[in-house]
Amino acid sequence: MRAYVKQTMGTDQIDKVQLADLKTAIEGEGLIKRIQYRKQVGIQQKKQVVAKNEIYRAEHVSADALDEKDKNPHFGFRCLHYSVSESSGAIEIHVKNKSKGACSVRVKTIDKEAKDGEDYIGVDQVLNFSTGQEEGSISVKIIDDDSWEPDEDFLV
Repeated sequence: MRAYVKQTMGTDQIDKVQLADLKTAIEGEGLIKRIQYRKQVGIQQKKQVVAKNEIYRAEHVSADALDEKDKNPHFGFRCLHYSVSESSGAIEIHVKNKSKGACSVRVKTIDKEAKDGEDYIGVDQVLNFSTGQEEGSISVKIIDDDSWEPDEDFLV
């Protein structure tokens, strides 16, 4: 072990080597950041863990929690927040027509931490509702890659 540490860290004084520096040298910076991130998520207990190929829909997060000034009287969403694994391929977002009359609404994605073309394929389309139609949906393609990243958001 002493020879490995000497070769990896370039020093004979292994008692002076910091554990974090040794971990970074052996595992790389990415693994350290992932462990720190997951530890923080566990402490906060606010995030849902989404396994590979899984979509978590926070169905109980409703518009009732919004301030009145933020509510749209004509359109809304079945769910206000979705968590999705990159490997899921796409996510279907349900738009509610509160008026139940024939109408149209423009639906567009907006970057936050997640970027159009890198993390997902952006949508900018008109969703048409016929009379009596209460709900429509759009599909947003999620781009899968091999890089680990913390949770990233985009808006619709």
